Amino acid sequence: MSLERALFLKSALAGLVTPAFTGGLDIWSLPALPGSTIRILICDDRHGEVPAGADGDIFTFAGRRWRGTASLVDLPGGRSGVVESVDVDSYLYGVLPIEASPGWPPAALAAQAIVARTYALERRTLSRSYDVVMSQANQRFGGIESEYPATNSAVDATRAALLTYAGGNASAFYAACCGGHTADAAQLWGHTELPYLRGVADPYCVAAPDYRWERTLPVDRLAAALGGRISGEITGFALGPADAGGRPLSVEVFAGGHRATLTTLEFRTLAGADTVRSTWIRTLELDGSQVVVAGSGRGHGVGLCQWGARAMAQAGYSAAAILAFYFPGTSISPVAPAS
Repeated sequence: MSLERALFLKSALAGLVTPAFTGGLDIWSLPALPGSTIRILICDDRHGEVPAGADGDIFTFAGRRWRGTASLVDLPGGRSGVVESVDVDSYLYGVLPIEASPGWPPAALAAQAIVARTYALERRTLSRSYDVVMSQANQRFGGIESEYPATNSAVDATRAALLTYAGGNASAFYAACCGGHTADAAQLWGHTELPYLRGVADPYCVAAPDYRWERTLPVDRLAAALGGRISGEITGFALGPADAGGRPLSVEVFAGGHRATLTTLEFRTLAGADTVRSTWIRTLELDGSQVVVAGSGRGHGVGLCQWGARAMAQAGYSAAAILAFYFPGTSISPVAPAS
């Protein structure tokens, strides 16, 4: 929703809606956004199973309950999938408790709800029969069984609120922990360069479990994972140039007398995200038959740092202040008028 449209709605609905205040974010409780339906691929091969109607706008499939309506879709490879179509906030009910902890402070959950809503609506597309999948490839989603009162309240309290920039929806991303500095999206992903995704120094996430980490894996397992990118025995590594925050953008692997250069994101994906916890690799060394990798943070590191948001909320920052810190120059739209 554009800022102009949001202001129009706010004016038109004056007297018909009431302000709500949750997590330090003062917003208007507007009706659902026009055209806010999200289509989630909840199964990519149903093996003949058919969704069944339940009560009202709820259906059952694969032993679970889902909001909205179900449809069968044809997928590549002759597979038949199931798509759930539901309004964005009902979708977020099943996202927030999995992507964040329901026990976190209200301001952190409110910030998470706004970022997750913005992310979801930016994923809508006409190029296929669904908008998002229910895995980490987009946002993890668990349907009705995953819902929790505290996270549902965060969704309801921020209803219709989006992260905006220059009058349009912002590109919103989040990761568990940035390790002390969020990543530059343009350098990490080749994303369009945006001022609010250049990365910020973050002093707040030091309490995160993966603020600093170290893992080992067998060198032969890494060689197999890198597959066709290398040939011969791995003999060493080197980290490439870093972004402004110190996060290396590439990894060089020396093997069989040759050097292979991979982006940090490629290396993490191939080596395994559970081992290489983030794109911020600090050291990568060969130790006999083992590879020792150490780094900072958890996830890609772009945008909202969830553990940093938690600490900011615990320190008394509002959801609006949290989002302004991690996405400098953005706004929240619509917002309540000054009291």
